[in-house]
Amino acid sequence: MYAFSRPRDTSSGYDGGGMPNSPLPTPLQDLGARRFSFYPAIRNLEHNEWQFRRATWSEIVVVNTRSGDEAFIPRACIGEVSIIDHPVVIVGLHRELEWRDGAVYPHRRPVIEFPIAVNDRAVNDSRPSPAPHPDRLAPVVNIRLEPRPAKRKSTRIAGAVMLGAIGCLVVADLARQIQSRQRVRVTSNDDYASIVAKLGLPAADRAVAPYRVLSYPRRHLSIVLSETAPGRGHYLGTVDSTGHVLDSMPAQMQDQLRQVLRSLPRI
Repeated sequence: MYAFSRPRDTSSGYDGGGMPNSPLPTPLQDLGARRFSFYPAIRNLEHNEWQFRRATWSEIVVVNTRSGDEAFIPRACIGEVSIIDHPVVIVGLHRELEWRDGAVYPHRRPVIEFPIAVNDRAVNDSRPSPAPHPDRLAPVVNIRLEPRPAKRKSTRIAGAVMLGAIGCLVVADLARQIQSRQRVRVTSNDDYASIVAKLGLPAADRAVAPYRVLSYPRRHLSIVLSETAPGRGHYLGTVDSTGHVLDSMPAQMQDQLRQVLRSLPRI
């Protein structure tokens, strides 16, 4: 087992082999000061949150946001960077790493040695083994291969169906997260005119006294306004197509407002 090497001294503008100090760009540089997590996480570290520090020709230097320890990750170990940053950006690793003695090492899985069987000869036993001399040939026995039960086939089909369902749920969740990130920000200062300017004309405009509901089916959401006077309503909250409250006005009566929004009929 070996520790990953540290970067060479580049204070003179060149490394030890005469190579210019201009390392190739890395996707982590685009993150700037944003925090990210490794997957799989580096073993023996409780806090899996890092920030990019610098890059060399062979390594990426990152710092742990809690302990302040620097880790030198070889470029060959760095994988893809996730396009979704909620709740945190994920940076993939091509192999498992572990933190030990203040440095990063490749993770080595323990090897279990099985004990020698009772009738097996010891490795250091130099006595010659007697050659077998059977008195007669062993009888030939017909071996019939039993057909595999159909239960295994049905189990594989059920497993494939389950994996497909899980994959669909993951894709749907990712699509929902991406869609929520693309939504236009609406605040409590917005009224009907400013909301229409941001989102366009609603597909349906319903009055549910004392509220006004603007429906946007393509965005899978509805905007709720407080209709204090005709044409003078202000933004209260956002409800998705299932009636779940996505956003509400941050005020002391937020819990009461959520109950009112949930009581509205689905649009």
